[in-house]
Amino acid sequence: MDRRVLEFVGDLRRAEIRISPSEALDALAASAEIGLGDRESFKWALAASLIKEARDLPTFERLFSLYFLDLQALGAGLARALGPDDPPIQELLDRLITEEAIELDELTELLLRGHGSELERAIRSSGQSAGLERLMYFLQVGVFSRRIQDGLDWAAIERDLDRLVRMLEARGLDPGRLARIRSYLDLRLDALRRMIRQHVERELERRAYRQGERLTRELLSDKPLFALTADEVAQMKAVVARLARRIKDALALRQRQEERGRLDSRRTIRKSLQYGGIPMEIVLRRRHREKPKLVTICDVSDSVRNASRFMLQLVWSLQECFSRVRSFVLVSEIAEVTQAFDRDPVERAIEWALRGAPVDYHCRSDFGHAFSRFCRNELDGLDRRTTVLVLGDARNNYNDPQAWALRLIRERVKGVIWLNPEGQWGWGVGDSVMPLYAPACDVVRECRTIGQLGEVVDDLVHHWWRRGR
Repeated sequence: MDRRVLEFVGDLRRAEIRISPSEALDALAASAEIGLGDRESFKWALAASLIKEARDLPTFERLFSLYFLDLQALGAGLARALGPDDPPIQELLDRLITEEAIELDELTELLLRGHGSELERAIRSSGQSAGLERLMYFLQVGVFSRRIQDGLDWAAIERDLDRLVRMLEARGLDPGRLARIRSYLDLRLDALRRMIRQHVERELERRAYRQGERLTRELLSDKPLFALTADEVAQMKAVVARLARRIKDALALRQRQEERGRLDSRRTIRKSLQYGGIPMEIVLRRRHREKPKLVTICDVSDSVRNASRFMLQLVWSLQECFSRVRSFVLVSEIAEVTQAFDRDPVERAIEWALRGAPVDYHCRSDFGHAFSRFCRNELDGLDRRTTVLVLGDARNNYNDPQAWALRLIRERVKGVIWLNPEGQWGWGVGDSVMPLYAPACDVVRECRTIGQLGEVVDDLVHHWWRRGR
């Protein structure tokens, strides 16, 4: 039982449900207490131990149904898979086996009597030696089905069935009825092969549950943002939400560790002197960190609009990690869109920021003009706890870059981080003024994909604001 529960926990983790070692131990204790007698009680005992968020419950229920099969329902389903019983033929075969005292292979007996759940256990037992832990792709189903079949004594089954047919033939059974019996037995053999394949398909779904989603996310995370189709943009919203959740989970764990504190070795040693050098009292050192402020400035011109969309979604999904978040969008003019996120749901607010903010979306980008306007209107609101995060390609359409404005912003804040959705090969080429802005920035990073965006924001949340200016 313990081994099965731990394997189940491993499947849940592969399906991206966060489960700690202590929660796995709780599940083992609960399973030992409840037992498998009442499947529903067993299921909800595991759920209470392992599931912390309602959104993970459907994944848990699906994997539970695949891993801890309802053998009663399964038996009925497998009995149907074996095909309808033919009582006259079954009675004839039973009488022959009894009268002749025929010793049959165990699996042959199960096949003849239609015990579906026992057949499933036999198939599962054979599957343990077939290396199903390496089953990850649908194309492998046929290979592993054949391995399980080879693990069963198939020759003994066919030999037993052939012997029964020959003995009935020797008793003078008429050819028509004999042909009917042969057909009945062949159908049972075919049903057994189908059951083996169904078992492998269930194992594949259990082991590779959500692997397709994960592969899609990985492929999209490495695809340039400007190349995403409309359908892929819709899929990426879920990818960004999952990325934000992962960053928040990691940050929450680190904050809990900081609240507990770290060992203060010097004070602990001093305390131990009164106990003859034995550290009876452990002294911990705790540090209080104030949450940072964040200002995002996103270029929303056509060339980088996808990047700005996901930046706004990711930052606002993580806003609880900051004491204050303000967001601005720019093309030539610059406008604050923070109020939209206070007023509307995130998705609607992002769409408004990308389409309805008081800027001319159809004019040419002018970073210099936007930065100078920001300095005139917003400079007094910046302080040493503020980090300015700029997302844009720095293509200024040959306008005055006014780099002095970005340098002035840098003097008032903790730091400036610039994310450029364009490859580094294009920085400084044509109308790109990235080399003029880079000296005023603490970090300049290429950010062409969601994966790169996630790395930068993760570093910002976990490392950047934790260090001094």
